[in-house]
Parts: sequence; structure tokens; C-alpha cells
Amino acid sequence: MATVVSGEWHFGYGNEFNAAALKTLPPGSVYSEPGGANHFAQTGGDPVIVQISGYGPTDTHYFDPSKDPRAKARP
Repeated sequence: MATVVSGEWHFGYGNEFNAAALKTLPPGSVYSEPGGANHFAQTGGDPVIVQISGYGPTDTHYFDPSKDPRAKARP
């Protein structure tokens, strides 16, 4: 479960980022990220605070590993 505390969070479901599929979630919005459902998010120019809580285990997997920013930080 997630709550948008401040700012606008843009969120969508799918295997790849798709701006047309984004839904704008204003402050106070509550949504869920079902297990195993691929999703993506975007912020604009203003800061956004999102509180996320749930049960583990949890992990992050990039559908396209070449877009994983953690891979670029590794030597």
C-alpha cells in the first residue's frame, strides 16, 4: 500500500514505461501495488513524498536490465 503525502505521483502498470498509461495521484491518494505486477512511476519538477508499507519479502527487478541505474554504478 502506498500513500502520496505531498506532490503529484504519476503511476502506471505494465512492462515498460508508457506516459499515456500514467495516472496522476495527488496528495492524499492511496493505492496498492499487487505482488508480481510490473509497474512504473514518474515525478515532475516538484518534490514528491510517497509512504510505502507492506509485507515482505520484496525486491526490485527491472524488466529491461540495461535500464537498472544500480548496474551503472558498479565497476
